Amino acid sequence: MLFRIPRLYDSHTHFLATGELASGLNLQSLKSAEDITNWDLSKESFRRGDWIVGFGWHDSQWSSAPHKDLLDKLFPNKPVYLAKGDGHASWVNSAALKELGLTSETGILTETVHLQSWDRLPKFTPSQQKNNILAGCKVYNNAGFTHVRDMTGSESLWNSLTELEGENRLTVALEENFTCYDLQGFEDAMKLALYAKKHETALLRSRGIKFFYDGSLGSETAYLSKPYHGLPNGPRGKVLWNLSDVEVMIKRTWEAGLEISVHVIGDEAAHDIVALARKISAQGFVGRLNLEHVQVLRPETIQMMKPLHVRCHMQPCHWLSDRVWLKEKLRDLYRYVFPWGALQAAQIPISFGCDSPVEPPSFVANQKALEESAKDRIRAFTGSIEQTHAHPDAQYAPNSYSLIEEGVVKEVVFCGKSLL
Repeated sequence: MLFRIPRLYDSHTHFLATGELASGLNLQSLKSAEDITNWDLSKESFRRGDWIVGFGWHDSQWSSAPHKDLLDKLFPNKPVYLAKGDGHASWVNSAALKELGLTSETGILTETVHLQSWDRLPKFTPSQQKNNILAGCKVYNNAGFTHVRDMTGSESLWNSLTELEGENRLTVALEENFTCYDLQGFEDAMKLALYAKKHETALLRSRGIKFFYDGSLGSETAYLSKPYHGLPNGPRGKVLWNLSDVEVMIKRTWEAGLEISVHVIGDEAAHDIVALARKISAQGFVGRLNLEHVQVLRPETIQMMKPLHVRCHMQPCHWLSDRVWLKEKLRDLYRYVFPWGALQAAQIPISFGCDSPVEPPSFVANQKALEESAKDRIRAFTGSIEQTHAHPDAQYAPNSYSLIEEGVVKEVVFCGKSLL
């Protein structure tokens, strides 16, 4: 099958982290916690200042849990920060905990503590950051993408991107969202988003504010309406924000003419945010709401979306990774999982992405997930994957398209220039 996709768009990614993984310490093949002792972690590209930083480990098949004691034996004095592949936890040593001013018996940081700690790591040098950006461009171009929506913007990233565009070295069109973890951080994110909005270029756009409302299904921190594994009175996940604070943030973001993007994976998390957005809209506030992931979504929540200016950004490729445990973990809620078919039927706009570096950017993987999930009780998506994977603005970095034939990227043209 041949696809010709204009402006092939990854609508949810962590762009700089993708470049960092491509040029830095990739832990995706780590087979056990103890296996870290066999790795050479001394390379300069693995460093951020004096820290050793890596990404990608998964412990679901490990015989023993990761622990700080193992890293302490290897690096008693040098701080080590190893982010988990789902982006919701990190494995650190005692030296890192000391630098961060934290305590932990295990050295495993999760959710908000993990995310805030990630933001406190030493900054890359300007040359390192530019190299990571260019590595990210290469990853996306090789996968066929010309347009990217980044969920982890920063001032230094924006400035480096602007410089690279001025040097004619940027080979993707980037939309930036600025993340916050509390109201104080929201103030900083708002300033950055507004500054970037005033300094947009042909290839760089500022979209707005992004925050995490719940966690992940893999770590069982996504917020569900029923307990995990069907256990009576069992855990249902967690929320990371007080809804009164979320209300303040949404109102102010919409008043500023910016978009608000919310990480919601569990069905109850999505219901909370949609119900709040309807309340705010009824008060006369109007703006764009982006729901990120929505991996579990009840029909009544979808119906509540209809009066809102809402778009759901979904990553079908996550189904390929999660399908082995979804039914057992979600039980009765499985019927609401990956609801792209229900959203399509309700005429709620959808954009597809890949959530790199959690999953590699791949139009082909998303196509495969849509085909195979329909055989496993997931309501089929019958729309056009080319349209859902294309950037909706034909005037944004025009004359860009990708040819993909039988799962192979054959041609990528960006603003009229061939990249492959």
